[in-house]
Amino acid sequence: MELDDRRGSERFATLNFVHYVLDGCSEGDIEDMGRTIDASERGLLIQTSDPLPVGQRVSLSIGLGDNIADLSGEIVHCVDDEDGLCRSGIEFDPLDAQQLSKLRTYLAAFAASR
Repeated sequence: MELDDRRGSERFATLNFVHYVLDGCSEGDIEDMGRTIDASERGLLIQTSDPLPVGQRVSLSIGLGDNIADLSGEIVHCVDDEDGLCRSGIEFDPLDAQQLSKLRTYLAAFAASR
């Protein structure tokens, strides 16, 4: 089964900065910046300079237009990409109504630009 078959929600190509914090690592919380590659209502794919550990909890702050969405989730996969960077898939924790509304508005803007 291909990854696309498991997604369950449409993904949109995006390009936004994302601040992330790896929660509760043995070295303490680790934070850095990356950028989004694509996003859906269930999760997103981010590009980072360092690999992110699969199974790790992560807190995210993403610029969504004029808003910032604070989300959390789990890193479900990480691979090296052709640019010598890493791409990590993050599955969101359940979103509250406000988070979901911001995310849907953000995704609608990308859908309209196709």
